[in-house]
Amino acid sequence: MRRATPSEFPHVPGACTRQRAFRRAPPVINGLRGVAIGGVLLYHILAGMLTPAALELPFLGTEVSISPLLTNGWTGVNLFFILSGFVLFLPYAVDGRGMEDLNDRLRFYRRRARRLLPLFYIAVMVEWIFARERGFPAPLDELVSVLSLTFAASPRYFGPSFNVPLWSIGVEIAFSAMFPMLVLGMRRLGMARFAALVLGLALAARVVGILRFPALQGPTFNSDTFICRLDEFVLGMVLAQCYAKRRFPSRPGTCAIAGTALVALSWIGFDLVLRGALPPVARAFLNNVLDAGLCAIVLASLAPAPRLAAVLSWPPLQVAGMMCYSLYIWHWPLLDWLIPERAATAVGELAIGIPAFLALTFGVAALSYRFIEFRLAEDWRELFLLAVPTRQS
Repeated sequence: MRRATPSEFPHVPGACTRQRAFRRAPPVINGLRGVAIGGVLLYHILAGMLTPAALELPFLGTEVSISPLLTNGWTGVNLFFILSGFVLFLPYAVDGRGMEDLNDRLRFYRRRARRLLPLFYIAVMVEWIFARERGFPAPLDELVSVLSLTFAASPRYFGPSFNVPLWSIGVEIAFSAMFPMLVLGMRRLGMARFAALVLGLALAARVVGILRFPALQGPTFNSDTFICRLDEFVLGMVLAQCYAKRRFPSRPGTCAIAGTALVALSWIGFDLVLRGALPPVARAFLNNVLDAGLCAIVLASLAPAPRLAAVLSWPPLQVAGMMCYSLYIWHWPLLDWLIPERAATAVGELAIGIPAFLALTFGVAALSYRFIEFRLAEDWRELFLLAVPTRQS
């Protein structure tokens, strides 16, 4: 790990300008969000479509499973939680400020509510009505639980029946509610001690939860409630602190390779749990291996001028990442509507249905992103990283 010098950021001319630039998340964060949402979409499309036999391919005279590669896109949610902690804490890491003042906390809550809640409430109402119209038994008390934001702490409604992926939005909202306390804890205990405390707490909660309800895969209240996932958010805060202090790996490429190896190792482990070769409780520990790998990749991406940063800054990938909230909140009901029984759907129908789903999802998400998330934006082209014409004097 080394500290970067100001000369390694030639695009930021002065010290004050450098600090303002560092308060904003760099473009690679948007790219990483694009990777995360891509993994989640791929996982949900493929879930239930592929049999174990279809995932065995011949290689050098033996059968090699590609199951770890195709059944772990859900781990994009881990990356989302890490990046959320990074983005929220970055301004405080740069300024060195805490949140002792009540006005600071209220200001944060107002900003966060304006960012998350309008789209959340609109999507929830539309999706609940849509589910009822299609004959799904989405009860009224479930809707009340979701709208009141208590579903994140409810074993019964943790993954709402009309849009199961909303569970992670509930966890994100819980993180936002806890954020002032987390900032205060980071300041009082120090980064290392606070992170170690939270990592131990989250691991213990996952172990106990999985032992109580040993699910092989998929989110459950026992293994994915906000306490079980708090370590990922705090790891993102740690990465923001490293970024603010310009502490990057001396060899970003090696760091990225090591991170990728850890992610691959965790994916293999999750696949072995699915196959019964490892006990379900192993998921609790594999989650730490996965998070370590993701953190290494994020830190390598943030280092000055690595090749990885250039790839992650590709504008279309960035735009997908910038739209990830809208993409995430709409994709599941649309997928369940267009291709409800993917395992029983003919290949020809899938060849039409999947592109139609992606086109519709990106179209709805683009409208949602523009007119709900950033309805007050002055120029819509900036939201999609399109060139803004210069004014003639």
